[in-house]
Amino acid sequence: RCCCRSPSTTRRRHSLASVTPSVTMATGSNIGIMDEAYFVGRKAILNWVNSTFQLNVAKIEDTASGAVACQIAEAVFPGQLPMQKVKWDARSDYEFVGNYKLLQQCFSRNAVDKHVEVEKLCRAKYQDNLEFMQWMKRFYELNAPDQEGYDPVARRARGKGAPAASGITADAASSGAGGGPAR
Repeated sequence: RCCCRSPSTTRRRHSLASVTPSVTMATGSNIGIMDEAYFVGRKAILNWVNSTFQLNVAKIEDTASGAVACQIAEAVFPGQLPMQKVKWDARSDYEFVGNYKLLQQCFSRNAVDKHVEVEKLCRAKYQDNLEFMQWMKRFYELNAPDQEGYDPVARRARGKGAPAASGITADAASSGAGGGPAR
């Protein structure tokens, strides 16, 4: 005998419980803090970013400018983020904020429910940027279309101060952490 009281309630409760959601596009809100994404280490994130996008990111803090996040979002949503506006050579907070605005606009246009904590990320603190890159990696894994024809170097070349395949170096990205606190 079921724990539900009336037959109509029984049908409604059991029908809702048996429904399995179909995942077509993760909105971002379903990647919680206990998701497996947050158990991926620094080296795995750096290796993934460098190999997938043909970059040379030396430290997690080097992603603070938001340019790498913009490239990841552009790979998930091709043509939805204006790569020509991304400042790869950003050196100060206001340039970082510009990149994050582009990212947030892309997320809004594509109904991604993710609040980007720009203030924290611009400070180039290890933990904040690591957690954000872990989230971005998981979001990419869940949503990226077939990347067979995706050329990250060509897409990046549209940006301002875009690095070649060798990518971002520790000197280029961390020297202008926007006057934030020392690391």
